Amino acid sequence: MDNPTNNQLYALESAQNTDRGKKRANNEDWVTGFEPTDPVEIRNSGSLYIVADGVGGASLGERASQYAADKVLFEFFQESGTPPAVRLEKAMRQACREINDYARNNNLSRMATTMVAANIRGNVLTVANVGDSRCYLIRSGKLVQITHDHNIAAELVRNGAITAEYAKTSRSSNTLSRSIGGDPDVDVDIFADIDLYPGDMLVLSSDGLTRYLENDDLLRLTADGTAEQISRHLVDFANAAGGADNTSVYVVKVGSEVGYRNVDEDKTIPVPIPLGSFQFQDMNHREKFSPVKKIGFSKAKIVNIVLAAILVLVAASGTYFLARSRQTSPENDAETIAAPAILPGEVTLTLPPPPQENPTSAPATPIPTEVAIVTEPVTAPVETATQPVQEPTGLPENRICIHVINTGTISTIFDRFGLKYLDYPEIIRHENCNLDERVCSDLPIPIEDRNIIQPGWFLFIPDVNDMESCEKVENSYWMKIKP
Repeated sequence: MDNPTNNQLYALESAQNTDRGKKRANNEDWVTGFEPTDPVEIRNSGSLYIVADGVGGASLGERASQYAADKVLFEFFQESGTPPAVRLEKAMRQACREINDYARNNNLSRMATTMVAANIRGNVLTVANVGDSRCYLIRSGKLVQITHDHNIAAELVRNGAITAEYAKTSRSSNTLSRSIGGDPDVDVDIFADIDLYPGDMLVLSSDGLTRYLENDDLLRLTADGTAEQISRHLVDFANAAGGADNTSVYVVKVGSEVGYRNVDEDKTIPVPIPLGSFQFQDMNHREKFSPVKKIGFSKAKIVNIVLAAILVLVAASGTYFLARSRQTSPENDAETIAAPAILPGEVTLTLPPPPQENPTSAPATPIPTEVAIVTEPVTAPVETATQPVQEPTGLPENRICIHVINTGTISTIFDRFGLKYLDYPEIIRHENCNLDERVCSDLPIPIEDRNIIQPGWFLFIPDVNDMESCEKVENSYWMKIKP
């Protein structure tokens, strides 16, 4: 639909919310949006709302989600003459290519993000998604999950290989089959030309919420309140249910009596920060962490093997999965994601009828542009055996700067030395350091989880090449490495 058909635009009330959760050290989600105040911009482009959930751990997920979301938001508003569906698909694929290129050129792994984006132009909704971040439409006490989850479990359910009940506890529900950045290109699902009516509500969310959410929960939590209140209730619900992941939501109420547009002359469309000189913005006091270690296996090859094995097992014995579903408990598996509140089984989307005030005009049924399973899906990497890190060379008298961790995060420790933590893809620590003799044994150990540090660790600080610079920071020592 090239132009809005209704000159009477409904008021929009929106609010976003995000939280780190109870078990994650940092927030890899990113939420952004733009509601133009210029009448021409409103007519040509409307408003855009985005939720992205970074994949990769440490700083990589944060980089990917923020970059992709800001990139799509910026690019969308640069082509006012292009249909929203085309703009969204083009921008998401462009972000995918750029993140993937950056990761490959810098020998980084697991740098990707999911994304769901909703555009309201006139009184027509267009939704695009990649991954398992979702968009729900709530109308007249009924809800529809507009988007399809792109993970292995959901794909298997759609193909009839496993049941929806088994998918609730399947480990494969945490394995993405599509992401922005995981491969050089990506298929984007588009749901276009969905008519909106007064009283409709959109909920965009990351899987930190939907892993706990059932239909009745969502209807209950959105039954009353402003968009801001509802967004807080949804995040609080996820944390009360366990808070195992970051949780982010965007709530948009259509035709709300308290609807408003915040006129702020300083509010502009976010401009993507170049990935090579990335600077984190502050969202929910997010911490900065270093990229994770490179791995050497092909993600696509690993996933294809795993998927083939799953299909063979399912074909051999359907009862096996029923038995496994009774034995598997989400509480014992932090990576397990609950089944979708509405597991997609059909390509077409059936919406509730419009409100009674307009009983003769039914919303159009959106048809996704792409719903096929990606032949080379994206998955979380398989942990490989770590190789010993070679001893740093070129330092005077074989000495290095060692910081004894007391409190704080690794990133804040680097800040004390005036170093950019993100410039170091691999951080190591040493064992058996003797502070009295200023000697450490030659036992470098890669830090596997950048989110976790322990007091007493001897952290190697690179690029500090003299004793004075090293020891000016508290708990830091110029140490000799002894074989």
